[in-house]
This record gives sequence, C-alpha cells and structure tokens, in this order.
Amino acid sequence: MNPERRAAIVQTVLDLPLHRSLGLRLAVDGDPAAGVEMAVSEATTNPSAVLHGGLVPLLLDVTCFLRLLDSLPEGSHAVTVSSTASVIAAARDGEVVRCTARVDRLGRTHAFLSGELRVGDKVVATGQVVKAVV
Repeated sequence: MNPERRAAIVQTVLDLPLHRSLGLRLAVDGDPAAGVEMAVSEATTNPSAVLHGGLVPLLLDVTCFLRLLDSLPEGSHAVTVSSTASVIAAARDGEVVRCTARVDRLGRTHAFLSGELRVGDKVVATGQVVKAVV
C-alpha cells in the first residue's frame, strides 16, 4: 500500500470518535505495524479499577487491522469476521497498555491474525482476529 494511502487510513481509524475518546495512539509514530497504545484511566476501567475486559477485543481488532494494512493487495480492504480474546492479567488505572499483532496467514479471501496486550513485559491479554479481504 502506498504510504500516503496508508497514513490516511491510519488517521481515519485513530480519528473515530470512540478511538479518540479512549486515547488510542500509535505506539511508534508513523508505524501502524508497531501497534497501538492506550493509557488505562477511570473512563476505561471497571469497578475494580482495572481495564474493562470489553475493551480488549476492540484494541485487538484495531491493532490487527492496522498491522494488516501493508499486507493487503492493492485496492482491497479488510473487515472483521470473527474475534476471540482472553484476559490473562489486570491492567491497572494509570498503566499504559500496548497492543501488538502479527499476520499469521493471509489468503485470497481471509486474513488470520494474532495479537496481545502488554503492560511493560507483562502479558495482559491475547486474541485472534479473522478478517475478510474485500
């Protein structure tokens, strides 16, 4: 994918109101394949003051999509077909979670991706995302 188109798509994803309200940002400026980061805050925690588990699939989905961009055939896009997530440990209020992903397999019609959330060296969650290539 040409760099200008990729940058425009990345910015569109990050500018979605929900993503903006969560404070999602690229972990490394200009490198969507490096993943996304988000500070855990009062707005993103459950009553136990840890990252709300419902946000894990969202973070994995966004990260997997951004990771897939450079692997997509020219002129194609990807939409989520299915996803799974497992929360392994708590991410506490004030910590920064970093979500990274890898492309496990890219076929003609589907992409299979894996991702994980970490706080420093601690794995917080893992998951898989399947995207249809359209």
